[in-house]
Amino acid sequence: MNQPAPPAPSGLDFLYTDIGRGHPFYLDGIIESLVRSGHTGALHNVETVFDISTGPSLRAWRLARWFYKRGSSGGQVGKLYRRLRRNSNYNEPSKGIEILGRSLREKYKSKTNPLIVAHPLLVATLKGRANLIYQHGELVVPGEALVRGASKILVPTEDAAKAFIDFGYDKNDVVVTGLCIEPDLFRQAESAYSTRLARINGQEHLTGLFVSSGAEPKPHLRKLIKAAISTINAGHRAVILAHEGGHLSYRFRAAAGDEGIVATAIDSTTPIPAEFEGCLLIEYSTRREVNSLTAAIFSWIDFFVSPAHERVNWALGLGLPLFTLSPFVGPFAPLNQELVVHAGVAESIIEDSTADRFAAMLTDLRQTGRLTEMAANGRGGYNIDGFARCADFLLNNPGRK
Repeated sequence: MNQPAPPAPSGLDFLYTDIGRGHPFYLDGIIESLVRSGHTGALHNVETVFDISTGPSLRAWRLARWFYKRGSSGGQVGKLYRRLRRNSNYNEPSKGIEILGRSLREKYKSKTNPLIVAHPLLVATLKGRANLIYQHGELVVPGEALVRGASKILVPTEDAAKAFIDFGYDKNDVVVTGLCIEPDLFRQAESAYSTRLARINGQEHLTGLFVSSGAEPKPHLRKLIKAAISTINAGHRAVILAHEGGHLSYRFRAAAGDEGIVATAIDSTTPIPAEFEGCLLIEYSTRREVNSLTAAIFSWIDFFVSPAHERVNWALGLGLPLFTLSPFVGPFAPLNQELVVHAGVAESIIEDSTADRFAAMLTDLRQTGRLTEMAANGRGGYNIDGFARCADFLLNNPGRK
């Protein structure tokens, strides 16, 4: 007897882990591109694992979020976190994956709408589900990202595509989109790059953006703050982008006060000043706010100091010199570091002493022409409209009707 055909897909579903900024950021960009292109109606369901999970599954996700926040700052929790990340193999069945995915499988396993995820754990949890689309927006592909079970994979570069094809995916199921850069930054990429080069090659002060990861590891915060204060004391400007109520905001305020530095503080409800001297402390509370505030000040920025996480896209696609922070947290950061250094777009802040003399290093790089080279090496090598291309693929994907 013939089985009834499954219902035709009617829209796009997005499932977030909603932990940190990196993986959620990539889904945010696709959704923003769909909305801005007038395709809001294509969005069928947008949820997080915390919306759906119940009982042991919900407790397990809460524990995972706690490990993310605490595991990046060292100590015994940090050692356990690093061990767990090193031993992650999402292709092998495990009790942890079973518990984390229990509620998700109940909801999604039998549905046919295209389901877009950005974390390999969600691919492992829902492997084999029809129309499971894995967006791997990161430039590098560590072992934990290589997971079987997706129908299609969206990747930013040919190198990333090769990693998945070599792993066993059919080349027709791996779609190269270009770098995934915030739509508002993509729109001002050319003008911001031109004015940045003019400032770097001129005599005026420079402006740096200083930003941590969502986990705000203490070693990163310490170096960020030291480098920012060095920048300000040398007559340049610093923009600190910090989570409202977070450790970076609190620690920077204290350190700036000890140095006699007055920071102009603003948030999403405060107009961006047309000009400022010394330091601007920008606080945000949501991912949407951080994207909006970043876009508002991006034309000022001449370099940025950050962990080697998702913002390395800026260095490789927007021509914005990057100074990365150590120690590396998670499997992506060391590979990202290797990539951006090889591309000639980044330098490292390794020791606290490097951060203390950051302004002197910046001056040397500027005078020798190296800072100009770092900017120039980060323009023209990649398509940078990856989010729009992801959205276009999803709208025209044969699995969607």
